[in-house]
Amino acid sequence: MLWGIAFRRRRGREPSRTVAPGMCLLPVALVLVLGPGALAKHLSPFVPAQGESNLPTVQPQQPHDQALLITVVDENAVAVPSARVILEKVQPPGVLKGESNYAGRYEFTNLLPGSYHLRVEKEGFYAVVQNDVAVGEVESLEITLNHVREFTEVVNVVYSPPAIDPAKVEASETLNSQEIINVPYPVARDIRYALPFLPGVLPDAYGQIHLDGSSTRQIFDQLDGFNITDPASGLFNMRVSVDALRSVEVQSSRYPAEYGKGSGGVLSLRTGMGDDHLRFSATDFFPSLQSRKGIYINTWTPRASVSGPLRKGKAWFLEAADGEYNLNIVKELPPGGDRNPVWRLSNLSKAQINLTPGNILTAGLLVNRFNAEHAGLSRFTPVETTVNQSESAYLLTLRDQALLANDTLLEVGLGVSRFRSEFQPLGDQTYVLHPEGTSGNFFETAWGRASRLQGIVNLILPPRQWLGRHEFKLGTDLDRVTVHQTVERNPVLILREDGTLSRKIAYAASPAFTRTNFEVSGYAQDRWSLSPRCLLEPGVRFDWDEVVRDPVLSPRLASTLLLRRDGDTKLAWGVGIYHDATNLDFLTRPQTGRRVDLFYDPSGQALVRPPVETSFLVNEQALKQPRFLNWSMGLERKLPTSIYLQVQFVQRRGRRAWTFLNRGAARPDQFSGRFELGNERHDRYDGLEVTLRRTFKGNHVAFASYTHSAARSNAVLNFSIDNPLFSQQAGGPLPWDSPNRFISWGFLPLPWKFDLAYSLDWREGYPFLVVNQDQQLVGSPGSHRFPTYFSLNLQVERRLHLLGYQWALRAGFDDFTNRHNPGAVDNNVDSPHFLSYGALQGRALVARVRLLGRK
Repeated sequence: MLWGIAFRRRRGREPSRTVAPGMCLLPVALVLVLGPGALAKHLSPFVPAQGESNLPTVQPQQPHDQALLITVVDENAVAVPSARVILEKVQPPGVLKGESNYAGRYEFTNLLPGSYHLRVEKEGFYAVVQNDVAVGEVESLEITLNHVREFTEVVNVVYSPPAIDPAKVEASETLNSQEIINVPYPVARDIRYALPFLPGVLPDAYGQIHLDGSSTRQIFDQLDGFNITDPASGLFNMRVSVDALRSVEVQSSRYPAEYGKGSGGVLSLRTGMGDDHLRFSATDFFPSLQSRKGIYINTWTPRASVSGPLRKGKAWFLEAADGEYNLNIVKELPPGGDRNPVWRLSNLSKAQINLTPGNILTAGLLVNRFNAEHAGLSRFTPVETTVNQSESAYLLTLRDQALLANDTLLEVGLGVSRFRSEFQPLGDQTYVLHPEGTSGNFFETAWGRASRLQGIVNLILPPRQWLGRHEFKLGTDLDRVTVHQTVERNPVLILREDGTLSRKIAYAASPAFTRTNFEVSGYAQDRWSLSPRCLLEPGVRFDWDEVVRDPVLSPRLASTLLLRRDGDTKLAWGVGIYHDATNLDFLTRPQTGRRVDLFYDPSGQALVRPPVETSFLVNEQALKQPRFLNWSMGLERKLPTSIYLQVQFVQRRGRRAWTFLNRGAARPDQFSGRFELGNERHDRYDGLEVTLRRTFKGNHVAFASYTHSAARSNAVLNFSIDNPLFSQQAGGPLPWDSPNRFISWGFLPLPWKFDLAYSLDWREGYPFLVVNQDQQLVGSPGSHRFPTYFSLNLQVERRLHLLGYQWALRAGFDDFTNRHNPGAVDNNVDSPHFLSYGALQGRALVARVRLLGRK
């Protein structure tokens, strides 16, 4: 029993093997102690052969000399990895199970000739059942799995039930295409507003997301495998129509070495492709209404998509366009200056050509446009102090996938992305800060450009046998990043409550600048199946860029173990080193210019101290790459009535992260503006998540999750040339810290063929810092919090046939309880309105008409 393996013999059956929980942990330690040779000598008698069942097998009556190769592809002939393949012997009875590899293949060996039943399934696809598979006469089969769609012309489709996947090691959550469409969220065309209904994902006031306590800049954002993070800001600024998405996944821990440049996690958007049927859909012909200062349009988000064949069986296309119009009304502001109209457009064009059965070429073009007439409008930011914000972006991609000899798969991709942003004030009046808010015109005019040229190569080697089954994956990623910025600034005045001048800020001219960076990455990953119930994923990643010039390695190890033979209980764990992409926003801060502050006595006439000059210093030769140690453990269990329980604990510890420190101040009360970039920031996050999910037939689902967490740092202040705050760097809760949170959503059947769609979000309010009338920090950061957040969205839907088409009609309310959750606060202790809150949200009547296709 030293190796954790117990033998049990049953009458008329071969010995079955049971893998103890320690089995997935022992090989790592034993390799180090005994060496690979000794480990192989001890374990080789117990390692199952490929295709071995995890259920008792039938005692053979004749030689096992047959094999059956199963190849799983989708409707566009693209390989489907991790599909469950179940082969059942008719007579004598027996069951064999397996999972397709990266190339979509799985081979059953040592089979008895005869008739078998085959079932192939994977969540997100319709299952395929094939009876009377004649093993001995048939050596291989190609199975086509079709993606689940919102509407299908086939009535008798086979349901793929959810299951605990032993090959899934990462701590992740996914929204499939049905859930993206069915779950109600405030802006139904923007996937950013759906992501917070996944555990661990929190939004901020700017629409950016934070995953398990991480900064937005620490998340690696990708679309169909290509990096879409804004190179200048590190933000998630690119949008794609939700109708084009097949899935969206967030991975917070245990993600493999393939994914780098994001210590906080991975956000993966996967879009679809047309097939051999012409399909179209259209949504939201009519806007939703809001009752704020009367009845007005709240949101209008028209969308349309069309897909189909360019040449049946060989080439297909997808076109998905969407638009958005929002009218944000601030009830605390006077008429004529209380609203901010926002519009956004995007369009995705994709095409796929199968040059040969083993060579697939895919191209895509995504275009974004955005404009807000009064960006930043709130109770404390009147219309004259806002800016006209204009942004655009596009992404051009080309990918070639080739299946080589012996199941070797080669992927080569090229991506080009461009980002543009402009911020234009509404006039040239002096910008004034006072305890009640702001007045005048915003002080800054900014133009920014950023681009990324990306090349990726992935090589998947054929499976190998050694103490189990190995699937190796290798790859490299080359990026050329360019950032260009131009900024013009005017003076700023800071007034006291009595109207006297407290401070005047003047800016030195800052010339336009351009900054580039070249990044090189490589990785090696092994998926090691010790048995049908035990999987190890060791991997290592290499990253280098021309800014830091410090090569870094990121070793990672993760494992899963099925604790029960029925596969209904899984334990997963993992640990790894993670690094972030070099943040050019930090490195270019010295090029943004200098600032001079003048401080006045209570009369507002005489200076009380010499002028204070603010500047930012970066010594790139002294910088080191930040390093994060992430480890996590998860338990999945199938409960009665097909309820799936998942418990996850995630811990992140960051060291040597970049932050600006006030080097010139010898005392906390001393004014100094000499900020220097250093590696002194340390972050920590601990989170425990408990999730329950119940999936029903007919695309119905119920989901609930509770998270208890803590996100802390010793450096939470973000100093910049535009931030008038003078202080020493300080620690406390991060701005997106929410210790307790409960979310729930679902799409449930009602009588008379109606469906109920709902989403609920309850969380403790975010922390914020407090300043005085001189814009000095008061107390510690995060000493105050916003009120508890609560949002309930309720909608009812009915599907029907009309005029030869399938329709889905929906109506309901966002923010059903009219909570008016605040997003802004007067944080000035000298203001008579201190701790007054402002909100843009409120109860809104929403309606949706969705055309799904022909009957």
